[in-house]
Amino acid sequence: MNLSQPVTIQPPTITRSTGEVRVQKPITLSELDITLIDNNKRKRCEVRIRPCPYSLLLWTNNDYDAIGDYTQAQVEAKVLELLGSEPAKVLEGLFLPPAPPVIK
Repeated sequence: MNLSQPVTIQPPTITRSTGEVRVQKPITLSELDITLIDNNKRKRCEVRIRPCPYSLLLWTNNDYDAIGDYTQAQVEAKVLELLGSEPAKVLEGLFLPPAPPVIK
């Protein structure tokens, strides 16, 4: 999936159990290597964007039902919508585990 302009992301610093701190090199992406994950039973559709270890959620529950049989163009449009005006910030967020749900 091509991007209109390259995006540079800074993966988070890693601190090993020995106390060694490892600063990772920035990564510049001019295209996104995405893997689509569609789980009909859980009503979830998400994409993995390499090299990010966590997924970007596209549709879930009612939105999943509403999108129905989506196309590749709809997936790409949704990814671009979710990346918004600060794609580097969103992609860097996919290096961190998602926050646990808040139970009220």
